[in-house]
Amino acid sequence: MYSLREIAGPRPIRHPRGKLSLACLCLLAATQGLGRCAEPRADQEQLRAAATVEDTMRIHFTRSGGFAGLQLSVSVASDTLPEQDVAELRRLIDESDFFVLPAVLGDSAAADQFLYKVTVEQAAQQHTVEVTEDATPAALQPLLDWLTRAARRARRDPDA
Repeated sequence: MYSLREIAGPRPIRHPRGKLSLACLCLLAATQGLGRCAEPRADQEQLRAAATVEDTMRIHFTRSGGFAGLQLSVSVASDTLPEQDVAELRRLIDESDFFVLPAVLGDSAAADQFLYKVTVEQAAQQHTVEVTEDATPAALQPLLDWLTRAARRARRDPDA
């Protein structure tokens, strides 16, 4: 709940009779975006849904190359995963400092090595990293392992 000072600011609110009704305070709070007096329930649900969309993380992963030259790929969105998986993915991205990694790590023409391409879209940021097997930073490897397992699961059961 907001105090009158938070709603009105540093100047006191004057009324000809010296009093403000609750309706006036609610109207003032609503027009200033403060408080809940005039917010219908539908608006609160829309705000919650918008925040969820903004918090949605999307990851696109491709592993190509290797001896057989097979490609493995998966795209995941955080709003389709269990909360435990979302928390683990966010932790792996944070621990790898993903958004500060260079766009390319290693020589993409390296023979018989896997080439990983990971794109993470989160809130207002998007970053893509291409990395070869021998140039993978230790902090990034757990994220690549998680995504490789997810891609294998998706290949076995495409409807999952």
